[in-house]
Amino acid sequence: MYGTINMKENTRLTGPQNKILIFIESQVARLGRPPTYRDIAREFGYEAVGTVQDHIRALIRKGFLKKESGCARGIRLTHQAESNHVPILGAVPAGRPVEAIEDRAGSLAVPVRLRGELFALKVKGESMIEAGILDGDYVIVQKQSHAENGEIVIALIDGEATVKYFEKRSGRVRLLPANPRFSPIEVPPHAENVIQGKVVSVQRFLI
Repeated sequence: MYGTINMKENTRLTGPQNKILIFIESQVARLGRPPTYRDIAREFGYEAVGTVQDHIRALIRKGFLKKESGCARGIRLTHQAESNHVPILGAVPAGRPVEAIEDRAGSLAVPVRLRGELFALKVKGESMIEAGILDGDYVIVQKQSHAENGEIVIALIDGEATVKYFEKRSGRVRLLPANPRFSPIEVPPHAENVIQGKVVSVQRFLI
């Protein structure tokens, strides 16, 4: 399992620190041990292990990791990286909107630091790949009815759902893909209850 957090909920960490922390959490959950610095460098394409060391030092300083003396891998998670479970409510397209699927399908472990009324959806499609959201990923969604420009949202239009960037300019609302093969979606002026929530995390399961 691998995930990224790139939204505002975790303001203490930079984007790379968030990604590395979630990768460490997922490796501990899946394998029972943290990755090595070289594992992390390989996962994120860092040529120098020193870059990973800088991020790990920052995560230790901010209280998300602890130094483990006498251990080859050298780090462990703190209580701030513990997990809660959120319900999986079905699937959402990352492409053109199609009928929303609402079917409880178990639950998903997410870092305890993610707060609010949360639910998970499985992504189907490739319109958000440049935002790091791939077909088969799970998005963790904070339930809310509003969004700011640039946030990734779950939107519902005439009973059809999709995951896209939110944009509102001069009263005009559009849902923007993160893949040049897909076109923006114009939200009709009369549409109500469009925003179902915003994406605060992405999790990926590797087989």
